[in-house]
Amino acid sequence: MDARNVHKASSSSSPSSSSKHWEYQVFLSFRGEDTRKGFTGHLHAALSDAGISSFLDDNDLERAKIIKTELEQAIEGSMISIIVFSKSYADSSWCLDELVKIMECRERLGQQVIPLFYNVDASDVRKQIGSFGQAFEKHEAGICEGKHEKEKVQRWRNALTQAADLCGEDLKNADGHEAKFIKRIIGEVNKQLYSKYQLDIEHLVGITSRLKVLSNHLDIENSGSKDVVRMIGILGMGGIGKTTLAKTIYNKFERIFEGRSFLANVREVFANQRSNGLLGLQKQLLNDILKSKDPIKVDSVDVGITVIQRRLCCKRVLVIIDDADDLQQLKAIARARDWFGPGSRIIITTRNKHLLDQVGVDSTYPTEEMDEEEALELFSWHAFKRGYPDQEYLDLSKRVIRYCQGLPLALRVVGSFLIKRPIAEWKSHLEKLERSPDGDIQKILRISFDGLPYDTTRGIFLDISCFFIGMDKDYVTQILDGCGFFATIGISVLIERCLVTVSEQNKLMMHDLVRDMGREIVRENACGPPEEFSRLWKREDVTNVLSDESGTKKIEGVALDLRWGLLRDLDLDLTRFSAQAFTNMKNLRLLHLRNVELTGGEYKDFPKKLIWLCWLGFPLESIPDDFPTQPKLVALDLQYSKLKIVWKYCKLHENLRILNLSHSRGLTKSPDFSKLPNLEELILRHCVSLSKVHSSIGDLGRLSLVNLEYCEMLRDLPLNFYNSKSIETLLLDGCSRFEKLAEGLGNMVSLTTLKADNTAVRQIPSSILKLKKLKSLSLCYVNGSPSTNLLPPSLQSLSSLRALALADWSLTDGAFPKDLGSLIFLQKLYLASNDFCSLPSLSRLSQLQDLSLNKCKNLRAIPDLPTNLKVLRAGGCIALEKMPDFSEMSNIRELYLRNSGKLTEVPGLDQSLNSMTIIHMEGCTNLTADFRNNILQGWTSCGYGGIFLSGNDIPDWFHCVHDDDIVYFTVPQSVGRNLKGLTLSFSFSSEHFIRGSLIRISIKNMTEGTELGARITYWPSYGYYLWQGQLSNDELKLQDGDKVFIEIIVEEYCRVKVKKTGVSLVWDKLMNENMIDYHLCAYERRPYLVHDDEIIHFEYDNHIRKSPNFSKFPNLEKLILKGCKCLNKVHSSIGYLGRLSLVNLEGCRMLEDLPLNFYKSKSIETLILNGCSKFRKLADGLGDMVSLTTLEADNTDIRKIPSSIVKLKNLRILSLYGENFEIPSFTPFVTWLKLFNRVISTLNAGLNWKAISKDLCSLISLEYLLLGGNYFCSLPSLAGLSKLKVLCLNSCRRLSAIPDLPANLYALIAIYCPELETIPDFSKMSNMRELYLSDSFKLTEVPGLDKSLNSMTRIHMEGCTNLTADFRNNILQRWTSCGFGGIYLNGIYDIPGWFKFVNRVDNFVFFEVPQRIMGRDLKGLTICFVYSSDSPRLDSICITVRNLTKKTALHTKIAFASIQTSSEPEDRYLWQGQLSNDVLRLEVGDHVSILVRPDDVDFVRVKKTGVHLEWDKVMKENMDNPDPHLYNWETNRDF
Repeated sequence: MDARNVHKASSSSSPSSSSKHWEYQVFLSFRGEDTRKGFTGHLHAALSDAGISSFLDDNDLERAKIIKTELEQAIEGSMISIIVFSKSYADSSWCLDELVKIMECRERLGQQVIPLFYNVDASDVRKQIGSFGQAFEKHEAGICEGKHEKEKVQRWRNALTQAADLCGEDLKNADGHEAKFIKRIIGEVNKQLYSKYQLDIEHLVGITSRLKVLSNHLDIENSGSKDVVRMIGILGMGGIGKTTLAKTIYNKFERIFEGRSFLANVREVFANQRSNGLLGLQKQLLNDILKSKDPIKVDSVDVGITVIQRRLCCKRVLVIIDDADDLQQLKAIARARDWFGPGSRIIITTRNKHLLDQVGVDSTYPTEEMDEEEALELFSWHAFKRGYPDQEYLDLSKRVIRYCQGLPLALRVVGSFLIKRPIAEWKSHLEKLERSPDGDIQKILRISFDGLPYDTTRGIFLDISCFFIGMDKDYVTQILDGCGFFATIGISVLIERCLVTVSEQNKLMMHDLVRDMGREIVRENACGPPEEFSRLWKREDVTNVLSDESGTKKIEGVALDLRWGLLRDLDLDLTRFSAQAFTNMKNLRLLHLRNVELTGGEYKDFPKKLIWLCWLGFPLESIPDDFPTQPKLVALDLQYSKLKIVWKYCKLHENLRILNLSHSRGLTKSPDFSKLPNLEELILRHCVSLSKVHSSIGDLGRLSLVNLEYCEMLRDLPLNFYNSKSIETLLLDGCSRFEKLAEGLGNMVSLTTLKADNTAVRQIPSSILKLKKLKSLSLCYVNGSPSTNLLPPSLQSLSSLRALALADWSLTDGAFPKDLGSLIFLQKLYLASNDFCSLPSLSRLSQLQDLSLNKCKNLRAIPDLPTNLKVLRAGGCIALEKMPDFSEMSNIRELYLRNSGKLTEVPGLDQSLNSMTIIHMEGCTNLTADFRNNILQGWTSCGYGGIFLSGNDIPDWFHCVHDDDIVYFTVPQSVGRNLKGLTLSFSFSSEHFIRGSLIRISIKNMTEGTELGARITYWPSYGYYLWQGQLSNDELKLQDGDKVFIEIIVEEYCRVKVKKTGVSLVWDKLMNENMIDYHLCAYERRPYLVHDDEIIHFEYDNHIRKSPNFSKFPNLEKLILKGCKCLNKVHSSIGYLGRLSLVNLEGCRMLEDLPLNFYKSKSIETLILNGCSKFRKLADGLGDMVSLTTLEADNTDIRKIPSSIVKLKNLRILSLYGENFEIPSFTPFVTWLKLFNRVISTLNAGLNWKAISKDLCSLISLEYLLLGGNYFCSLPSLAGLSKLKVLCLNSCRRLSAIPDLPANLYALIAIYCPELETIPDFSKMSNMRELYLSDSFKLTEVPGLDKSLNSMTRIHMEGCTNLTADFRNNILQRWTSCGFGGIYLNGIYDIPGWFKFVNRVDNFVFFEVPQRIMGRDLKGLTICFVYSSDSPRLDSICITVRNLTKKTALHTKIAFASIQTSSEPEDRYLWQGQLSNDVLRLEVGDHVSILVRPDDVDFVRVKKTGVHLEWDKVMKENMDNPDPHLYNWETNRDF
């Protein structure tokens, strides 16, 4: 089942069939006198033996003696009903009534019904003829006698017909053999029963493709393997989904097996009780499969093995052994295939590959991490209870995806934790995860670590997780072998346990969460500060330890990387430390430094047990004389050093195996190697000043690698170098002055690789023919003219050669060895840029895979080629006319023939297309039309390699072609055919050559809201070109009716223009997926929000440059292209959309205008242009958009609003935030007016402020007026705006007075108005709820505010430092609002004196509720505290009120506790608020504590706390409908 439908399927199951509790598994309906003591009795016994509970009237009493309702209850309580139709079944009205009830339950409850035809024909039952017809003659006669109603008899007939039409079993099909008949029935019942008992799997995501591959491993449906027992391993790290996959396999295939068993958590069962655990697993296996009436008992594991062998050897079974980790487990359960019957399948899930090798599985399925799309969907199911995230959580969700790295366990754990949490808590948790891994995830992952067999293996894992991720496996093995860790076997074990992987480049890799687990183990083992850690890798920890010189002997490894890119937040002084900082690290084995300087000059006390010293950017000109001898040192890596000489006095380093001084640009000569007797690898790449290699190099008997690439001053090597019998690899590429390989080269008998490209070597010494082991020889692009006798006359003796590269040697026909075909092991032959006209036959080179003849400008013909060739490169062969026959080239994958202008065809190529991935024939302008058509129409390869040709016409067989870079279509009905994929084509022109440019192809399924992106690399030059390629529907997953939008995207710098785009749907055609593990292309899947015909919704798609042609979407209602920052054109067809109501183009930074007919729309209600920074003009036709209610154009380049806007009678919201522009008069129907940063000042000649001030009060419907950031000094009276709810004047720096305000005003926001002195009288402002006046320094009071406090919820006046004492006291003492909105003031005064309980030094206060006096009632608490903040903005402060007597607690948060705009935070603030006793429920004698706790304790400190008990005071609960971002309280009963 496709992943997107799994959830629907699981949630739509009939509740009566899948979740009903059944009393019986089978109800037997039969005619007693026919079959009770015979067939039915035997069937009932067989059901019981199989462990199937069944209802049977098992006595000889007449049915009349059984209460009818009991029978009906038994039928309703049975999962399956079996009807035994025998000759006299229809004679019994009881049987027929049962049958009617059974068929009713089938319809109503989803009950399964199995009819059995026992010595009767199904047609007799269906048509009521024969014995059934005779019975009904009697029943119908009974109607006349009054015994039966006519309707009842008809119901019997209908029931018989319906039952006989069902799929059942007939005794005749078993040749009358009752035992065989019963066996078949038991099998069918088992099949039906187990289809009801599916294993529970939550949220199947990404399972379809994995299930398909695993099913191929199982090979269940292959007729040739039905009698073969196969064992399959499912391998993967903890939490990667092995069990989920095994459960899915079980649910899919269990019904086709005679028996089945899912043994869950085998490792855990075995760990808890080793012998009893195995015994329990054996019992479960036997009882699951045999289903006997009495549970099978075994006394010991050995007995269990015998029982399994004897009882299961003839049964075709499906057994899943989940999470096995020990060979004993498998030996006890499934040691051998012959324990199980033919066709059985045994599946083992494990983290241990070696375990699968030990048991000898037939194949292993390596479980892979989820890709980004799958991960986002699974995470969303856990975090949002649906398959996609809320839009405002999308970026945070992607952060989670990056953190989890495709691990399903992590996605489930993190998603479940974050569900229904606010954004602030998401951010906080993600920051926590980045510092400290999740415990639940680590617990599962750590099982693999704890199961490692040896301490040395555990040490290898910890070393890799801290220091060696991404490093060469062989390099790390040598280092860790030097530590005594037996790394060869140790790393192999880690790979087998899925803790480490090895990349194609032989790099050690590790999942990020596994890495974090390893590092967390180091922390846990230390149980102390970083100086107690065994390994230090975190920059802050290392710099602290080195700065404090607090290192200890417990430290075994240190890594400190101080590259400039990592130093933004680091004091540059922290790149220098004292050498003495390492003195106490006596057991230091591994040291990795980068751009670190050690001062102090003395190294005599440096650790002496180093195995690996990697000091990149070593700052000294030589290794100090007092640097201690390192007798255990295996690898010395001083790349990018300032060395001029390595040692003045070389000390013995007997164990040194690897010396790497690459990129030491000042190094002029190599070290003396006489004190490095066991050196194996010498790497001096890019030592550009190196001119001399010490002659002692010839005495190194174990040296195998010498890398001298790009040592530009080096001219030769010492002669005794060529006496080496150990060197296997010599690399001299880029040694531009290197002139001669000595004749002694032939003495280097171990040499396998010699590369000397871009050198001055002009001749290959003839002694090279003595190198019998030479596998790779590369001598390309020599400086100057090569010798005429460059090559020996024969190459036949180089019998081991695998790769030969002789590009750009000006080789002519005569200079080429005639016996080239004798190199029978040759796999790669590079002969580009030579002068020969022809080549000898290469057909004998049977192993040749890659042949390069690029730019051989004289080459006229390519000879016969070996049929195993995979890649042929012959681009720029301008004389090439003839190609060999390709009809037998069944392995060819890549063909490059661009700019070979004389070619007319490649004979037989159309017969070898099945294996091909890419053809480049751009510039081959003389190709015949037949050849072009044959390869285009015969192309089968999927994966966007494709065909590149010259030309600009898309073939006429493409059914959908557009003259643009986009194309869209609807998938038609399949009607008996299968959609295999798409063939895509586009023509394009190129104005210049750019090497390795990219084409991006975006395929959006607008119905399902998914996107597949692909990248194609190409090399354009001047001209017109055509590309064609395919994509399999296995990737696209298109279905009937899907609407598909395809866009071809070319990077802007490429100066390439796509002319036409076409698509053709491929039905029932073979399509080859040749891109598996191939690097010609790259896929990227991502979800996006596109729903149906009525909505187009792309968000933050940086590839879209043009909107689609909307003529294909006549019913479009909503167009959302938010954040498509490259969009620069909206198609003119948008003006013809008669139902379009919403256009959201927010953040389309490149969009400059809209088509003129857009403004003719009579349907658009909302237009959003916020952030369209290049959008310059709204056309004068704006006034014709009669339905427009909302226009938002903040931060655009609009300079003028057209005067026609006054015609918009329906306009309710107008928002314009940005720079100067002209404002016309406004329609009186506007309810929201936002004119932020429109510099309203008489100094601006372009602004008619008088006009707006005159009209402002005419906006009688205005509810929101937002004028922040302007320069006006005053405003006209606003008292006439009777519906105004919110007035915002933030940062109006010149505003000195606020005019009279409407009495209905809900919120006044005037933060940072530094000139504000006058506020209107608030005594009549009975609806005012929120007042924000922070940092209005000149204010002394708000007249009448104390008379309007009953309606208020919060007052912010932080930074109002000139308030009078009377004003402060009045509002503090008269505050009545509960709910922790509260009053915020500067803390220049103390907690008011009328507070009874005050803690003057801390953030908590205790009190006891006193006795009631004179009948007074406790109404609540007034709480006050003084706090300081080092941050200009504080997110929240938490207040916890604990009733220590009743053990209950109330938690609340005060959001935005400090809101200020000044650059320097004020030192102290005061907050006061109230909480009603209706919530607290405090009583006399209760002991109460109040704790005030800031979220960010690093920046906020509470200095004083007070509480005052309110008796008989009116307290207003104004928080009935609090704004959720301001208040968040809950009562926690679990004290």
